Amino acid sequence: MAIVKMKRLRLLSLTEEREELLARLQWAGCVEVLEPEAELNDPAWTALLKRETSALLTVKGQMTAVRAALDTLKRYAGVKSGLFVRREPVLERVFFGAERRDAALALAEQLNQWARELGKLQTMETNLENRKASLAPWAALDLPLETQETATTVVQLGTCPPAVPLTALEGALAEATEQAHLQLVSQDNHLQYLLLVCRKEDLDAAMPCLRAHGYAVARLKGLTGTPADNLRLADAELAQLQKAREEILQQILACAGRRKELELCLDRVTQDLHREQAREKILTNGTVLFLEGWVALTGLARLEEELQNVVCAYDLADPQEEETPPTLLKNPKWLTCINMVTEMYSLPVYRGGIDPNPLIFGFFVAFFGFMFADLAYGLALLILSLVITRKFRPKGTMGYMFQLGQYLGLSTAVFGALTGGFFGDAIYQFTAAFFPDHVISLPALINPLQDPMTIMVIALGVGAVHMLFGQCVHIYMEIRDGRPAEGFLDVVPWWLVFAGIALAYFQGTFWGIAAGFLALLLTQGRHRKGILGKLFEGIASWYDITSWLGDILSYCRLMALMLATSVISQVFNILATLPGEGLPKPLGILLFLVIFLVGNLFNMGINIIGTYVHAARLQYLEFFGKFYKEGGVPFQPLKVQTKYVDVTTDDGEVLE
Repeated sequence: MAIVKMKRLRLLSLTEEREELLARLQWAGCVEVLEPEAELNDPAWTALLKRETSALLTVKGQMTAVRAALDTLKRYAGVKSGLFVRREPVLERVFFGAERRDAALALAEQLNQWARELGKLQTMETNLENRKASLAPWAALDLPLETQETATTVVQLGTCPPAVPLTALEGALAEATEQAHLQLVSQDNHLQYLLLVCRKEDLDAAMPCLRAHGYAVARLKGLTGTPADNLRLADAELAQLQKAREEILQQILACAGRRKELELCLDRVTQDLHREQAREKILTNGTVLFLEGWVALTGLARLEEELQNVVCAYDLADPQEEETPPTLLKNPKWLTCINMVTEMYSLPVYRGGIDPNPLIFGFFVAFFGFMFADLAYGLALLILSLVITRKFRPKGTMGYMFQLGQYLGLSTAVFGALTGGFFGDAIYQFTAAFFPDHVISLPALINPLQDPMTIMVIALGVGAVHMLFGQCVHIYMEIRDGRPAEGFLDVVPWWLVFAGIALAYFQGTFWGIAAGFLALLLTQGRHRKGILGKLFEGIASWYDITSWLGDILSYCRLMALMLATSVISQVFNILATLPGEGLPKPLGILLFLVIFLVGNLFNMGINIIGTYVHAARLQYLEFFGKFYKEGGVPFQPLKVQTKYVDVTTDDGEVLE
């Protein structure tokens, strides 16, 4: 239950051992390969070794292709993996074999080719549909579209707004020339479609008169034959395109059962990507290679075991003062789920930090249960988290979430039993509405709706304990670092102030408060130079009492969220009883159940989020502020990281 110690790894090996070395490091899963910045800036090193080349772009292209293929199956074959992935075990030698990967990559390329063909067909269909739309108004015109003139006349298609009377256009045309004819072909809500036949020498005089009434020339370029002939041809081409589309869709549908091959390939290519990213950080001269990185002390034995299979020489050293090792938190498996809460804020610094997970676990779980407090909600959260964890075995943040959900559900159920909450007051409302002679109300140690002040006092008391514990951690950290006096002088004067406030409240004496403020005056400015500087800083520290009071009052949110959960559920329960008044009892019960379920599902969903956020906030601001040193760099080792499968050894050990 601490921050894992790190060792600096420097390794030399033969270039021909590179692939085996990277594979062994990935299987060990405890080495973060670093960019050798110091060596790259040293002329003596750069004269001998250069950065290793990699196939990173190729692997990224493979990943993109496989993801696109999965999207193609999802889009055209209706193949979906779902929110949760059921991970299947795959033997290590099968997973890292090239045969399955190459076959899946070929399948991905074929699916992507079909997707590209579908895209082209879609573009062609769109163009044909647009052509049909442009030809439809001219369907009644029995005139080849390539006919644009005769020896003496111009034949022109045109349009004008529907509000313009055809007689007005004909009148304007007649004023310009008597050697012209205007014919209405069709009309819709947007335009009138016209055929104009005019002598060539009169066209220049006719066009200004027509344009004055909104006339515009219609362009149907590149088409021959009548509009009806072109429409029939477009329909025939669309039918051919649709047939080709159906054939491709059938081929894609036939590949729907091979989705798992693509998922396995995506996991495999992901491992290749991680290796290639590590390869780019290796220095080589073509014969030997140099690798540098951080090794977690907890994986050192595994690393040494793996490196026995590689021709190499390596050195392990403690971090130098100027170096910033990454932070890795190591806790028992049952406690690792709280990592997600810590990582949302910031990891502790490697030097001088402390693993907060064991310190916040109990408080976070208790605060969540206190605020959510409902037996039914807690059992639902517990069962849901258990089922998803057992059935799908999620990893990473998702795995932490549902492991933590089990503890949060249990805590919620316990506090719900203490406060008498079971879907709020659903049992009381239901029996009072439909069985008034047998009203049932669950017993409660404290009812938050009837005695909110007691809940608030408890919340403030819990907050005081939480903050006091944070101060004790601060003292421990100073003692651990060889500064016990600093720890006590930072904290004990404030304890005197708080004890003085308690004495003033219970006994009416203010000497305790005065002693506490005097202690602050004499101790909080001890790092300043000069008597006046020390006194001024000591006096300024008195103002921090407002910060302490604000922190204490922040714990009122424990009461507020508990009341919110109870009140919202009670409101929905009351609303559920209203439609049943005056109706037959079976129908009233049915309506009650519908409104009850919808309302309480909404209440549960929205309050899970709010409760989680506020429980985390109390750790981040009120608790961490007393001792926590954030800013750690996450440890990111080269390891097997999969989404769809579990890679196992012949002995059944899962590589992760």
